[in-house]
Amino acid sequence: MPANGERLSAVARQRRLREALSSTSSTPARSPASLVKEVEHEAVKAGASTSSELRDEIKPLPVATSNQFTTLVDAAAVHFTSSREVEKISETALKIRLARGQKCVLMGVYALWVKQGSVSFYGAILHASTAIYLIYAPSTHALPTIEALTSTAELQLDSVNHGIRDLPYIGIRDLWDPARRSQAAMSFHVLGHSFEQDPKATRRVREMQLEDWKSILAALSGPEQLTSTKAVTPRILICGRGSSGISTMTRCLINRLLRKRTIESDAMAVNGVILLDFDTNIPEIAPPGMISLVHVGDPIFGPAFTHVTSSNRRPNAVMKMHFLGDFEATDLADWHVDRVHDLIALEQTHRRGPGNLPVIILAPKWMNAFEQQTIGKIWKDLAPTDVVCMDSRPNSPHLQTWRHFAEADACRIHQLGVRLYDKMPPAREHDLQMQSYFHASDSLITGQCWTETPIMAGSLTTLSYAGDESDVCGIVLLGGHVALEDTYDALEGSVVAVLMVQRQEDKPTIVSDTEEGQPNGKTDWLLHHTDECLPRFVRGSSHDSFPLSAEHSRCIGLAMVTEIDIMKRQVALISPIALRELNLRSVGSQLALVVQKASPDGRFRPDWARKEMRSAGRERQDPTTSSSEA
Repeated sequence: MPANGERLSAVARQRRLREALSSTSSTPARSPASLVKEVEHEAVKAGASTSSELRDEIKPLPVATSNQFTTLVDAAAVHFTSSREVEKISETALKIRLARGQKCVLMGVYALWVKQGSVSFYGAILHASTAIYLIYAPSTHALPTIEALTSTAELQLDSVNHGIRDLPYIGIRDLWDPARRSQAAMSFHVLGHSFEQDPKATRRVREMQLEDWKSILAALSGPEQLTSTKAVTPRILICGRGSSGISTMTRCLINRLLRKRTIESDAMAVNGVILLDFDTNIPEIAPPGMISLVHVGDPIFGPAFTHVTSSNRRPNAVMKMHFLGDFEATDLADWHVDRVHDLIALEQTHRRGPGNLPVIILAPKWMNAFEQQTIGKIWKDLAPTDVVCMDSRPNSPHLQTWRHFAEADACRIHQLGVRLYDKMPPAREHDLQMQSYFHASDSLITGQCWTETPIMAGSLTTLSYAGDESDVCGIVLLGGHVALEDTYDALEGSVVAVLMVQRQEDKPTIVSDTEEGQPNGKTDWLLHHTDECLPRFVRGSSHDSFPLSAEHSRCIGLAMVTEIDIMKRQVALISPIALRELNLRSVGSQLALVVQKASPDGRFRPDWARKEMRSAGRERQDPTTSSSEA
């Protein structure tokens, strides 16, 4: 300590730290955190401050000791500092204690239990309770941080084995583990906190930075607005540029709204958030190619492929969805618009029921091609209270679509800058979502789980396609002009959307079975039979219609056609859709199969399934292959 009691300089503190390290070389090494505390204590005795400025200036040198965050060092992903306590409970569980403002970053799959205090995580405020939250944090996406909001927060992290880590390898390595790290006993890795930007480290792990969003998340989930004498729950329309953070913002809003309503509402209230998702590329809950209306009952702590489903079971129940496929704004037709209006009408019906739930509407780029009259009707029916545009440009085309109506209704407009969290190519992310969807199943005990068996080796479901009591009433090929005689080749081996429709005799809007070529006045579609007796809907002169009305049909999921048995007049499918939904003859309904048009980047093709089989073959040949490559 200086004789005059003046504050130690940064150089003096560094020298004293080095002296302390060298003097203890013969004794067991201590952690950097304990050394930092000793130097800070010395500074206090010298009249120095223990402020954050002091802690920032102290850069402890590496010491030879075991560190719970060595995973990050080995991965050479980012630099970190850490001073928190980590206690190993068992081979598969940890306990972490945080002080206010401290953060913790993890990679992998785990269950989070907040035992003491409160934390901020993925937009949600989580308080100590008995609730257990499932977290999916792959390396392909920005990793969410757990930040303590109280003076002390205690967390318990447990490994989870729901099968998603064991999905066959399809070209994305190190999905759940840091680079060059073999899979450990735990299904997650503690990486540390205080990430430092390193532009030279191209493979560095990305941290999900939500500091700039805290104010808007608080505003959008704040007290209900009052319109005259009636309270209005949030109805938030989200638009913006692609890869701008729209998906992350959507999950953060859902999480914040869900946790707020769970705390404030009584036990008998109807809790949840309604998601009206019009994004067909990477939908949040439904499989690719769908627009959907979903009742979200649980927070969403992971990217879309970790919770994709077509089930109408809680907690995230798909109330209705329509298949639009992969299309451009130039392909927009009346039948696309009809299906948008159908979901909005269903949401209006739900709005009049109990609960008065918050609503989040995802408005993708292709909706900008709607005519102003159509946009005006959609706006009136949706009645948003807020518009969030993930594009800060003053003349953003994504906001211009809605600005006039928002200003006329005094709707709040929030413009945010683009936040680039994930850099996955769309085709690769599409493969991940398709693989996850086809491998997912419902478990009464654990909820959603996944099976590691390659999908092409799974069990088949057979449907009849000929006769009065057939399961399949028709086949629709989107896009292109596939000749009638090529229907068999276009259908076999393709991924198809499975639509549930009411039987023809009950609903005359479905085209009748005729080969005379008499068109239906409403749709101008004809139902022909190929040489294999496949029932094929063939479009007439109209390019804006669809043979099945939006009101009397709905999509129940995706399937893969593996075989067409001409002799038995049956089609074999592989699908996660429950048999109770496919076997519909007893309830007066039939199924239609919709084949997506060929896409340049290979989406809606079963290439990922073939990769699975090749990967499984390599693992059988080389039993030492690490399952972490899944």
